[in-house]
Amino acid sequence: MKIFYFFITILLLFSTFYIDSISIGVFWKNLHVNSLIGLQKYVEFIHYSIWANIFIPILNLKLLFFLVLIQVIFLIYIVRK
Repeated sequence: MKIFYFFITILLLFSTFYIDSISIGVFWKNLHVNSLIGLQKYVEFIHYSIWANIFIPILNLKLLFFLVLIQVIFLIYIVRK
């Protein structure tokens, strides 16, 4: 079973380079735009540079790449058990 998850992870990782997927920010905007705007207002209230330097690069990540990162974390959890 661990080998299966490993191959799925490798396949997804390589597919992130060839498949054009939407970004996390676009997905979130399509899902619920008001929560994204609310988060932006709250974070910019604390300090503008946090939004510009931390959140914007995260929101520009491809959704498929983010799912691969979650899969890698899950794979590490399974291997350690």
